[in-house]
Amino acid sequence: MQEPDKQLTEAQKSAVAFMTRPKPNLDAWRAARETEEKRAAEEKAAAAAKAEAEAIANTKVGDRMPDGTIYAGISPDTNQRMYAAPYDAPLSMNFNAAAEYTKVLKVGDKQDFRVPTKAELNVLFENREKGALKGTFNLTGSNPDGWYWSSTPNIIGDLAWGQNFSNGRQDHNIRYGGSSVRCVR
Repeated sequence: MQEPDKQLTEAQKSAVAFMTRPKPNLDAWRAARETEEKRAAEEKAAAAAKAEAEAIANTKVGDRMPDGTIYAGISPDTNQRMYAAPYDAPLSMNFNAAAEYTKVLKVGDKQDFRVPTKAELNVLFENREKGALKGTFNLTGSNPDGWYWSSTPNIIGDLAWGQNFSNGRQDHNIRYGGSSVRCVR
């Protein structure tokens, strides 16, 4: 016969089994959960990037992009896609003010704008009547109206290149004079 204190009831056996079971590895569980969340986030980002790449691949000059910029063509300087702000700077400005304006311009989530080079400005001129670019440029032709700054300096220190958007003429302008500005990225 067994001694009464050595015999365990079924309830006591269950309690002992519960108390002596292996402890769950919470760190492993958390790591697995974080890995799964990270994988899901990466898959979502990859799908979004693929959709954006497909949209860009099918983009035509003048198409408005989801961020609000307008696809303006290929930059002759970088051989990369060039996107224009959807509107001119609010006022005509001198060469230095145009460069400063690019630092504060924000369209959608983009804030990496610059004044186009002389060659890029000509691409804007050539494509000024396409898609969402049409009707957005100052075409009156008088100075400073109709003239746009480029970021390309002239060999003479006080001059920089600009372009008249009513006739396409490129010429140097005095840097402290006013011209329109259309930024690109």
